Amino acid sequence: MLGAHALALRDLENGEEPFVYSSGNKGPGYVMVKGLVSQRRLMTALCYQLATRILVSFPDIEYVSGNATGGMVPAWIVAGALEKLSGREIPYFYVRGTRKVGGHGELLTGDKNNDFFSATRRGLVLEELVNFAQTTTNSAIVQRNAGHDVRHAAGILFYDHKHAKERLNSTGVSLTYLMTLEQLLRLAETRGVPTRLLDDYRYYITNPDGWCRRHGITAPVKENA
Repeated sequence: MLGAHALALRDLENGEEPFVYSSGNKGPGYVMVKGLVSQRRLMTALCYQLATRILVSFPDIEYVSGNATGGMVPAWIVAGALEKLSGREIPYFYVRGTRKVGGHGELLTGDKNNDFFSATRRGLVLEELVNFAQTTTNSAIVQRNAGHDVRHAAGILFYDHKHAKERLNSTGVSLTYLMTLEQLLRLAETRGVPTRLLDDYRYYITNPDGWCRRHGITAPVKENA
């Protein structure tokens, strides 16, 4: 992922502007896992590695769901990888962030056209990365409301902080992943990325309010995805 420039860091001490996240928060780092979809070999390799971990952790899953938009392509690849590795058919659908306007007005796209989903099935939520786990747990709840048994999730990258773990635990969702953010940052350090920038990003992840005060930036909103 580092060779594909998925990790980007901003040097605020030398005048660079922070990233503005979808939540409206500002911070010094960004990992663009979903941007790897244009590099098919890399994305496919990551998804196959993740599929092997899923089979070990959650061998009983019957389908894979991808969260829009970042999880849609990886979930499609993972479902295919699981079919090849397990010898079973593993259907796929994707979960919208908001209900579709018009048409069937659905939140789940793909389940209505497959008789497989007429019965309760054991599903897996897949994201390209899991930060605060809000979209992960929301997707599990939506699928449970549709009648399915969804207690498992997976992601290529996990930020691995207490807020995400608390949300996953409270919702009854178990997560498997390929790597943590800290593992990625340690690897970046061995590749010559300045320790000062990596430590600034680490500080933001563990204490976003303190990081904002340090840099004179408006404190982040409390709820994140």
